[in-house]
Amino acid sequence: MAAIRSVTIVGGGIGGLTLAVALRQIGVEVRIIEKGDRASRLGTGISLLGNALRALDRIGLADTCIARGYGYDCLKTRDAAGELLDEIALPRTFRPDRPGAFGIMRPVLAQILENEATSLGAAIDFETTVEDLEETADGVTLALSSGEKVCSDIVVGADGANSAMRERLFGTALKPEYCGQGGLRYTALRPAEMNGVTFYRDTVGNAVGAIPLSDEKCYYFILETGERPGHLSQTEVADLWQERVAGFSAPELVETVRHAHQAEALSYRPFDVLMMPRPWHKGRIVLIGDAVHSMSPQLTSGGGMAIEDAVVLAEEISAGRDFTATLARFENRREPRVRPILETSLAICRNEQNPSLAAHGKSMDLLQRGYALLADAF
Repeated sequence: MAAIRSVTIVGGGIGGLTLAVALRQIGVEVRIIEKGDRASRLGTGISLLGNALRALDRIGLADTCIARGYGYDCLKTRDAAGELLDEIALPRTFRPDRPGAFGIMRPVLAQILENEATSLGAAIDFETTVEDLEETADGVTLALSSGEKVCSDIVVGADGANSAMRERLFGTALKPEYCGQGGLRYTALRPAEMNGVTFYRDTVGNAVGAIPLSDEKCYYFILETGERPGHLSQTEVADLWQERVAGFSAPELVETVRHAHQAEALSYRPFDVLMMPRPWHKGRIVLIGDAVHSMSPQLTSGGGMAIEDAVVLAEEISAGRDFTATLARFENRREPRVRPILETSLAICRNEQNPSLAAHGKSMDLLQRGYALLADAF
């Protein structure tokens, strides 16, 4: 069989755009099919660790992303009034002269990747969906909502946790399940002293986290445990934020309470988790990113795993093997890497739903294990 020369990517998120960059750098023809439009890209911010920086460096974009975001090396704990209690250094697992992690606005990261992909010749169809597909011995033909038909050697489903490509290939039995937690997120101006991950903790165990995203912005977050709620209106999300943060007197948190009902970037999202068993492909169609491994956020590794997937798949395609060998080798590299990271993050999530001190201690041990796994080669 022939080597892979053309790829259609369904999904223009972080994983799909990273893959487009990596494939164009090795001369593969690329087309991205994205159901959304560029202007409606959602998301507050994302935190990416050293493993994601190593992957971005393989496509030459690590420094660009750090410059457009906010690099950091520390984790601070503050009390409810904002007074510093503790500070620990984060390891630099990318390069000793680069930060250990960075935060960035998701739309900014997406634009960096899109600009690079299109400058290299990738085509992106926004507001377009896949209506049908046909696989033959020579490739895959997608019928698009635009009426066009697109043919390529393989198709990559990078369309997120609620992947339509996954359902098309494997049915409805494989889908993410609620893990017992959700997250409130609030994007705001970054206080000058916020130069790393910060946790504000009161005397009864309530916590608000924060991550810097740029010189100007940060996001605050609260983990919510309990039954999965129905749809929450923006007013209900703002009321919930005010209730959860009311006991904190740190000036920056008081500001979020004061402006919650006027905030444009305040959201709630339940966490749905999936670790899909192999195979991740059927014939010439393969899934990557959240479509196959949707993670809880405790190791801030979901986006990083999608970036890794994209870089590794491009590396395997660059070897010039046929699609059968390429996709098998991709899965052989990725599944053993992703599974323990996802399972460790989920174990921390479940421990956080147990308020005992023993569970907290176990979570800290699991967190260290997770960071060690992320620091491994991929």
